[in-house]
Amino acid sequence: MGISSISNRHKYACWPDEGLFPCGDGQCVEDFDKCENGRHILLAQSLSVQGYLPYDCWIAVGCLSKITDQVNGVSCEQFVNLSQVLRGLETCEFPVQFPTIPVFLGHVRLLYHPKQILNISLESALMSDYVCYDEQLCDFLKPTFYHGNLTCRYGYEMGLESDVAVSDWKSIINLIKPHFRGCITRHYHNITSDYSSLYTCKNSSKYISKYRLIDGISDCALNDDEQVSELSCSLNHPFRLQCLNENHCQSISLLRNICQFGKQNNFDDILFSEICDRVTDLSPMIINGRNHSDETDCENWQCNNIYTRCDGFWSCPHGEDEENCTRSICPKGLLPCISSNRSALICLPANQVGDGIIDCLGASDEIEYCRESNEYHRTRGFYCQNDRMCVQHGELCDGNQDCLEGEDENFCADRLQLCEESNFHNLADADYVFCQIGSIRKPSFSLEMASIYPPLPIVQINPINNQLNEQYIYSSPGKFSQSNICNYGLQVYHWLGLDNISIVCFCPPNYYGDRCQFQNQRVSLTLRLGLVERQSPYAIVVSLVEDDDNQQEVHSSHQLTYLPKDGCGRSVNMYLLYSVRPKNNSKNYSIHIDAFDKSSLTYIASWHLKLPFLFLPVNRLAVFLTLPISRTLRHNHCPLQCYKGTCVKYLNDERLFCLCDSGWSGAQCHIQIDCSSCSSNSICVGSIRNRSICVCPLGTFGPRCLLDQSCPENFCANNGRCVMIDERMINDSYVCICPQSFFGINCEQIKPKLEVFFQNIEVPSYAYAFIYKDAKYIQPELLHIILQKVKMFQNIITFYTRSPFRIVILKADYNYYLAVLQQNESKNISTAIGPTQRCVPYQKLFSSELLALPRIHRLKSYHIPCQNNTELQCFIDESYMCLCTVERHSNCFLFDFNITFVCNDDVYCENGGICLQDTYECPESILCVCTDCFFGNRCQFYAKGIGLTLDDMLRYAIQPNVTFTNQSIIVQSSAAIIMFLFVVGLLNSLLAYLAFRHPNCRQTGSGMYLHVSSIVSGLAITTLAMKFWFVVITHIYQSTDRYILLGGCISIEIALKLFLYISNWLNAFVAIERVITVIKGIHFNKSKSKFIARWILRLSPFVILGSMSHEFIYRDLFDDYEEQRVWCILHYSQPIQNYSTIIQLFHFIVPFLMNLFSAVFIIFSLVRRRVVIQTRQRYAQRLLAQLERHKQLIVSPIVLVILSVPRLLITLFSGCVKVSRSPWLYLLGYLVSFIPAVFVFIIFVLPSSTYKKLFRTMIIRWRRRCFR
Repeated sequence: MGISSISNRHKYACWPDEGLFPCGDGQCVEDFDKCENGRHILLAQSLSVQGYLPYDCWIAVGCLSKITDQVNGVSCEQFVNLSQVLRGLETCEFPVQFPTIPVFLGHVRLLYHPKQILNISLESALMSDYVCYDEQLCDFLKPTFYHGNLTCRYGYEMGLESDVAVSDWKSIINLIKPHFRGCITRHYHNITSDYSSLYTCKNSSKYISKYRLIDGISDCALNDDEQVSELSCSLNHPFRLQCLNENHCQSISLLRNICQFGKQNNFDDILFSEICDRVTDLSPMIINGRNHSDETDCENWQCNNIYTRCDGFWSCPHGEDEENCTRSICPKGLLPCISSNRSALICLPANQVGDGIIDCLGASDEIEYCRESNEYHRTRGFYCQNDRMCVQHGELCDGNQDCLEGEDENFCADRLQLCEESNFHNLADADYVFCQIGSIRKPSFSLEMASIYPPLPIVQINPINNQLNEQYIYSSPGKFSQSNICNYGLQVYHWLGLDNISIVCFCPPNYYGDRCQFQNQRVSLTLRLGLVERQSPYAIVVSLVEDDDNQQEVHSSHQLTYLPKDGCGRSVNMYLLYSVRPKNNSKNYSIHIDAFDKSSLTYIASWHLKLPFLFLPVNRLAVFLTLPISRTLRHNHCPLQCYKGTCVKYLNDERLFCLCDSGWSGAQCHIQIDCSSCSSNSICVGSIRNRSICVCPLGTFGPRCLLDQSCPENFCANNGRCVMIDERMINDSYVCICPQSFFGINCEQIKPKLEVFFQNIEVPSYAYAFIYKDAKYIQPELLHIILQKVKMFQNIITFYTRSPFRIVILKADYNYYLAVLQQNESKNISTAIGPTQRCVPYQKLFSSELLALPRIHRLKSYHIPCQNNTELQCFIDESYMCLCTVERHSNCFLFDFNITFVCNDDVYCENGGICLQDTYECPESILCVCTDCFFGNRCQFYAKGIGLTLDDMLRYAIQPNVTFTNQSIIVQSSAAIIMFLFVVGLLNSLLAYLAFRHPNCRQTGSGMYLHVSSIVSGLAITTLAMKFWFVVITHIYQSTDRYILLGGCISIEIALKLFLYISNWLNAFVAIERVITVIKGIHFNKSKSKFIARWILRLSPFVILGSMSHEFIYRDLFDDYEEQRVWCILHYSQPIQNYSTIIQLFHFIVPFLMNLFSAVFIIFSLVRRRVVIQTRQRYAQRLLAQLERHKQLIVSPIVLVILSVPRLLITLFSGCVKVSRSPWLYLLGYLVSFIPAVFVFIIFVLPSSTYKKLFRTMIIRWRRRCFR
């Protein structure tokens, strides 16, 4: 055990009702009881000092008092015999005060009269003749006499009767202790009852806090502090409970509920086994003019059920529930019992059972007396009639009189130990009936008649009786023997030679001195850490810093390795000491905490803790810190000047500070420190008295990180990961991070496994499993709740539990299903849930008349659903989960339907995602429910209409490790459409290339644009096909090399966008040049047009690539551990996201507007030009004629506009629909954008007679070449 473990023990306090003596390690015992760590020895030694007593007198009185078994190294067994004791007492002078110091409350002393010690018993403790005390502190005690300045009373007046033998010193103290309960602890000065927070004890000058009224502890001599009922409720204290129909409010420091009705008025919390059991557990209430309780309206209740059968109590009028449970002595319908008058065996008629008149010994015919008066001790079934109390069955005939008149022993006569279980079969009938009195079985939740699911032949059942260990168990500190010399330090013997041995004390941090007798001024910090990401280890650096100047001197520092999976929820205690004694009270101090990822030494976050009371020698702080998922970012608008550091903000405070680079310190990171002692792979975060504070990476440890840290070979089994968490520990320094399906210190044990299939119900995206371990208590024990995500395209979900289970309730999409119900604990089980396993809400099972009844009345009809519906497995109401038994009865237990699974801190999920976790503290499973625009394990990726890629639309549609022929319809349909576009597009591109290859086509800029466009269109549609098959193949076959995945993720998508954007812009440039042609007419300059076209064709690819340069930086691979896949994603910051959206809209909308403008302008320009020449024609005729004549100019831009409209509408006006659920709309819009590239020949060549003629010419030319 380390010194730190010892030094923490003095901090524990004891509750008043636990004991009065703190052992220092959390154990509290009664005064002079034994502490496990040996601290009571110090008390005994301090009480047995010699003082002014003669040696022989001291030894005699010390041994006779039984304070200790040895005095001054002399064993009392060797010393104590009658002659030695008498000789020792003769040396004592009257009066003898022993112990020589006060024994109780700091002023109570014991005096002996040695001349009157006549009857000495070496087996009993010596009784004190006088008890002396401080009269001012105990003014309610009338003194008998005074001895010097002592106020005394005779021992028999204080409970020390001379004819009563006690065996030890503690018993003597227990006898006198009640007489001093009303004493004050110190002298008061100028205290009056005017203080509203104080209560004055009757007939005493003692004042107590009103918080101590009715707290179960008598503080006043007359016990009036426990009797002021009305006053206790008028205090308005928040930590008091008022019992129903009672006028007092008790303190919650009482660890028991002493109210008459255990459940008070709360119908929602009553146990199902307590309903209609002939014991009123709920206080009657008037609802709608009728009196209701748990024992009213029980007409439909089965009196003979799994909870009442053979419990020793007639729940049915004629005892049907107790038939064949014990030896058959009386005829059916008669109760065998011992007559209370004649102590003879009788058979009591049923009409006399439960009639309120006691006819049988122990009130075995009126057991409700004991059941109602012993709400929390229902096994006490023998009624003591005269003192109206109940005793347990095991207390009968045990030789101890528990009833006032001895009814529990009178019948036994000389038959002690009559009712031992081993004698039951040989007892006579009368004795057998007597021994059955009070044998009441405590009701508990039972699966005795459960309807097993899944059926046993399908399930592998493995009953397990032993409790499985947790994944990692920290060994508890060993016991230690408190050193008498070194106080709280460790005593070490320093050998200097023969007969030359000295004692050296190793002090804990909070003590110093050659005997560890002085306390250090310090900060006592209790640190508790929580984290949602539970894989990586973290380095936590805690420093006590002086805040008054720019130097920020570090007084002390403490480091710890925090492994979230094993350390979450555990508290770490540490001391931070000041560098000087005493500390400078004029200075300000604070605690600075830094967190680093120990794997990469990446900075995570910092916290700043103020010390509230700097004048105190010891400051105690307890904090809970949640480590963030991502590192704290640099603050952009920082007023601080950080020379060699970064300006960041504390996580728990709005304050900014300078986070210094390694090797620098100070408030502005302006002080260089010598970090040469730290290893090269560590970081230096400060210094203390010219010694560097080094943070070590994984694999090294020590103050300078120069020592290699490695786990023993094969320490972790089953692919577990070994991590060293504390180099100072010997046995428990290594921790194994186990795979999901294993646990144990070395990951050597297999976790119980539960597989759940979804049949004929919609597969949810996630599910909760409520795992119940056993059913031996009044409620089935909820082992834990597991949150698990369901992978895409799977109808099965797998849970790994901590230990075997009996009941599993599955929650999926707000519905509850009974997944497992077994009488024996099971592990490795497969089950299925469907509509028949759904736990139906009670509203769908009851008639409107029953639903209109108060709930306490409706509960009495809960057997009806199981009786009327033989297929029903379970149903639920506001508080109960009800299971149908094989007898078609309901078996219900309390179930918390209002439990929230929302994460405590909104730090895990991004972009408005809802964070869900399985437990409130230290969750094992966390997932995010994303809004429809986002995806990813933390909703960190954006997927809206604009900029969607095939990765976004098909990532959840492609099933891994499934052949293409078995893929979903959308994947196969996409393949068919894309291959059709590929074939048609290549053909169109080839034909267009032939048409625009003619030299006459390239006499203008538009011809040059179309010539290049025919080539780019073929490249675009080819890249589309490549992209599709790359996505499909790499998602189906997940073993693809990561470099190939990354190369395809970046290059193919960017190339696809490049060709598509170039094609769109070239088509737009063609449209604009045609507008210029219409405007210029015969003045159109072809040479200038070709010159501009050449520059545009040269610059366009570079301009477009430059606008997409951010994709080269931010496009990357993302490992989805939940789906076990690798995604190609773009992860932008919000400014980059806005820029990307603008660029994509620009490349899409601007060409669209250019084509739209071209079509409209050309049409109306041509129409207006002919108005003057053909004034007699109607406007419509002129419009049609011009459209027919110049269709080669207007058809292509109109077609391009029409093809762009669907994608434009989908992009700008579609709702935020998650593409994994509804990809058709986005997929069609995405593919429509490739239509212009696919049908380039149809759009540009066929409408133009000129281009068609040139195409025919090129075909003829190529044909001649082929047949030449």
